[in-house]
Order: sequence, then C-alpha cells, then structure tokens
Amino acid sequence: MGFVRQSFKRQMFITFLAVTLILVIGGGILTVQGFQARIKADYEFRDSRQEAMIEKKLGEILEGVEGTIDGIATNAVLTDSFSKGRKNSLNIYTALYEETRQVRDFAVVDLYLGEICMYSTRSGYKSAELPLYYSVLKEASDNEGKVTYTLDPGDATGNGGALMVARQVVKGDVPGFVVIRIEQSELESQLSGLLNANDGFMLTNQFLRPFCLLGSAKDKTALTLIRDNFFSGELYNKGFDSNVYINEIGTTGLLGIYITPPALDETAVRAGYQIIIFLAIVSVLICLFVANRLSNYVSKPINVLTQGMKRFRKGDFDAKIELEREDEFEQLAVGFNKMTTQLKDTMEERVQAERTVNETRIKMMQAQLNPHFLYNTLDTIKWVAKANNVPEVATMSASLAGILRTSISEKQFCKLSQELKLIENYCDIQRIRFDDKFDITIDVPMELEEAVIPKLILQPIVENAIIHGMDEMDNGHIYIAAMRQQQDGRDLLKISVQDDGKGISDEMLTALNTDDTKTLEGHLGLNNVNTIIRLYYGKEYGVMAIRPSEGGTVMIVTLPYCEKAPTGE
Repeated sequence: MGFVRQSFKRQMFITFLAVTLILVIGGGILTVQGFQARIKADYEFRDSRQEAMIEKKLGEILEGVEGTIDGIATNAVLTDSFSKGRKNSLNIYTALYEETRQVRDFAVVDLYLGEICMYSTRSGYKSAELPLYYSVLKEASDNEGKVTYTLDPGDATGNGGALMVARQVVKGDVPGFVVIRIEQSELESQLSGLLNANDGFMLTNQFLRPFCLLGSAKDKTALTLIRDNFFSGELYNKGFDSNVYINEIGTTGLLGIYITPPALDETAVRAGYQIIIFLAIVSVLICLFVANRLSNYVSKPINVLTQGMKRFRKGDFDAKIELEREDEFEQLAVGFNKMTTQLKDTMEERVQAERTVNETRIKMMQAQLNPHFLYNTLDTIKWVAKANNVPEVATMSASLAGILRTSISEKQFCKLSQELKLIENYCDIQRIRFDDKFDITIDVPMELEEAVIPKLILQPIVENAIIHGMDEMDNGHIYIAAMRQQQDGRDLLKISVQDDGKGISDEMLTALNTDDTKTLEGHLGLNNVNTIIRLYYGKEYGVMAIRPSEGGTVMIVTLPYCEKAPTGE
C-alpha cells in the first residue's frame, strides 16, 4: 500500500483500474445474469404455452373418449347388446359406429360382455378376450360407473404401451364394459406435431409407467431420473439441467411431463463470462494508457509546484511558478506566488523592525549618559544639599534620582502609577528650572493605575509640552488623563497629555499622524515612543496629535489595556 501512496501516477492507475473493473466485471455479471433471467422468463412463458397446448390436445382426446363412453352408455341399442339372446348385428354396429365417430380415427372401441369382446370397431377381427381380473376390467369393475385409465400390461414395454380407457356400463351376473384402446403410435401421432425439436413429453400413469415417450424423452433417461428422485424423496427435478414441468391431466390420474432444454446452456453462459474477462483485460490496458496520459497531464503542474516549494524551503524567496493553464492548478500557482511575495515582504519587514529596535536601543543607551554614575553622583548631591540647607538642589537631585532609577531598571514595562510618579518627579525638576511658570494636573482613575505600559513613554511627551509648548509662557498648564475604551472588539487604554501652549506645528502634526519617520528623526523622544509602542503592539497603536481650536496641543497615546507585561518582554 505504501508503494502505491508514493506515486500519484500509481494512485491514479489503481483508482481508474478499480472503478473500471467494478463497472466492467460487476456490470458484465449483472448483464449476463439479467440476460439469463430474461431469457429464462421468456422460455418459461413459451414452455407454459407449449405445455398448455399439449394438455389441451390431450384434454380434447380424453374428453372425446369419455364422451364416446357416455354416448354408448346411453344408447339403448348398444346397452341392449349386452343382454343374452339373438340380436341384429347390423343395427348394433351402425349405432356403435355412430357413437364412436369422435375417436374412431385414433382408437379402437370394444364392447365386452364379461370376458368376451362382443363388438369392436377394429377392422378384420375382434379384440382378444380379457379375463375379469385383467387390470382394465378389474379397475372398471371396482370403480363402477367411473371411467378408468390404465396401461395395457399385455404389450407394455419400457418405452410405453397402449392406453386403455374402460367403464362398466351394465350390471348383472355378467357385467358389460366399454373399453377404448389408444395405441402408443396413435398418441405419438396426435401429440408430436405440438413439440419443438429439442423438447420432450411423457404421458404416464401415477406410478410413472409411460404410455408414450416423445421427442427428447424417448431415451428414458429423464423418466428414470424423475422416478429415482420420487422414490428417494428428492425434488423431482434434481440433477436436471433441463426444465421439467409435471401436471396432472384433469381428474384422469394421468401425468403429463414436459421437458425443455435450459434457456442458456453452460456453453453460452461460459462464453458470456469469457467476454467479461476479455473486457476486463482490455480495460486494464486502457487504464494503463489513460492513467499514464492523464497522470502526465495532471502531474506535470504538480511537479512544477513541488519544485517551486523545494526552492522556497531552501530559502529562495524569489521562487515563482509559471503555469499556462486556466484551471485550479493555475490558481494554486498564483496563490503560491502571492504567498512567497508576502512572506518575503514579511521577512524584510521583520528584519527592518529588528534593525530599528536595535538602533533605538543604542540611541536610548547613548542618551542615558552612564545613568549609574549619574544616579550615584546625584544621590551624593542630594545629601550635601540637605546638609547645607539648599532645598531646591535636594528636590532636583531626589527627583532626578527617581527618574534614573526607573530608566536603568532592566524591566521594559511598569505600572501606569509608576510612570505617573516619574512624570511628577520630572515636573518637579522642570518647575524649579522654569521658576514655576507651569503647573500639572494628573486625572487618572485609581482602577487604571494597575495597567501595565512600556516605561518612559510619557516623559518625552511631557518634555515636549514643557520645552516647546510652554516656551515664552508665564502661566502654563499641563493636564494628564487616562480612560479605558472598547473599540472594534479591542480593550484599549488611552492616555492624553494636553497643554495650553502655542500648539504643535503643521509639519510635526502631519509627520506624527502619518508616521513620517524621516521628519521625526530629529525628535528623538517622540520617535522613540512611537517606535517602541508599535514594535510591541502593532501599527494600529501609537501616538497621535490633535490641535484643539482653543489652542495648545493634545497628544493621545493608544495602547492595549492589560495588567501583565506582553509575552517575550
């Protein structure tokens, strides 16, 4: 099975072969069997009609025989002939010939008085005497008034014998009988014209002793086999290839056995299955040819796709697939080309992003100016200022030390409350520097102070507001607020820094809102903040500037709201 799975061509061949063989062999067998069933039904219908014709002919013969006996039994001249005394033979024979006109052509009619044949339609001589214990007279005597059908044991052979029909018509010490004898040759003459060339017919008594054997039944083989089956308790048609039909002829006790050859013999059936085998072999060869051609047609674009994918896996992001088709393979090729282009662009963007992060970190490190040294020095200055009662210097030193403490921390994220504390320290320094020319208001709900944000992202924005916004102002104000907002299925944290200064320039407003990195290169703080936020969270986040109609500037920082640092900090 693994050998087949390793080749698309072999899979296609096996599929074609299986489907074709199922259709050819299954369809062929169903066709042969259906044809057999149809022919068998047609033959059975024909056989039933043929059998009905034979039985009808026999019925007409026996009906004529019984009618003749009834006519004799009711004819006063003939019934009187059975009495003793001298009779007018001419009148008797005239009446006898009149009553036997229906059967005289094929049967001999005898009138028996006791054992002696008194009158007969036989030409030349009368029939022989029959003792009363003879089978035909004995059965007629035992079944007084009824017609009996018996085999004449005197001339019966294995191939049949004369059919004798008798009835006792006169009672008395010496009974009178009508005996009609139909020779085997006469039965054959009456029935043979109704048989087809290959059919056979047997007329037997209830003990399967034959009166006549016609057609294919003359060899007695069929009769012997039927008799053996009956005597052994088997089905009568056991061992027969032919069709066998057995019916009783009216109420006579006679059996008509009709034998016909099978609708299709073994040779015809065998030929049908040989044709199926031949078609199966031809189908296999056709499958080989079609599967080979079709698999080449189908596998060629698959091989091209496979080669392109191998090149891509080896790092060739410029791999392209060109297929001059208009089907699904062409769509796959187009999709592959789009995928490689997008992956190449993504890889280039990722490399560029990593390069930008590294450059930003280097710039930030350069901007820190050895913060460990500065922190230790400022801490010393603070204690010296306190010792010499210079509170401003102590305040500036303490605030700057807090800022440096946060900046030199290895953690890249902090809580919003810590960032706001850093802003307060920074503003304490700047108020001393600018002689309290501005104040700051922080309006952040306590429940938002647990939000986690990248550290040092608000200080550069506040610094811009002080340095650039409050320039040449004596009473400026900075307002910091934060809110949590649901937008497009996202949970957002928005922090706004608003000043009432002279307002942001058009150039900076456009550059910041369109992420114009070239224009922002000269503004290290804002550029770094925007870069860091987007590297961590994506391009849909960052800093946006608004210039209100009443003046000043509003800087809005948009971040995803979370209370844990992003994975991979």
